[in-house]
Amino acid sequence: MQSITLLGYALLGLLHGKASSGYDLRKTFTETPMGRFSDSPGAIYPALRRLEERKLITESAIVQPTKRRRKALQITPEGRVASKAWLRRPLERADVTSHMTTLMLKFAFMDGVLGEAATLRFLCSFQQELNAYIPSLASYIRAESGRLPRSGQLALESGWRGYRAQAQWVAHAISVYGGTAK
Repeated sequence: MQSITLLGYALLGLLHGKASSGYDLRKTFTETPMGRFSDSPGAIYPALRRLEERKLITESAIVQPTKRRRKALQITPEGRVASKAWLRRPLERADVTSHMTTLMLKFAFMDGVLGEAATLRFLCSFQQELNAYIPSLASYIRAESGRLPRSGQLALESGWRGYRAQAQWVAHAISVYGGTAK
């Protein structure tokens, strides 16, 4: 069976909160930062169809105030299990170095699906991985600084500064949840 795409998990996350039509989901992608995952009907509607074929979502007709019938899509119990399993996957170094957007998508849905305690555990794991990676990136930059052109050095510095800013945000988020920043 084909694995669920990141767009599929984004759709499951949105449907976890409330049933929506395909049009309303697409509008969310078009009008919010969710568009980074896709706002194309050529991607969203096929992704919804694949989720439905896998019985992770289901549809029912609803009548809008305009009396127009529109399909309401809702997550199934199987969809909830798949979404929870994805959110519970342990965070790894590769997630921090290559999949920051995925981590933020997971974080966006975590409270509503797994609750605040799981969200705080996720943030603490995120913080641990960032705190382990940032010094190694700084060491790499120092070691390579004499071999790289100025633009390469500055590009690496930009990445290092971005990770430091992300670590500051994670510490802030932990404090908002009432946890202790490490």
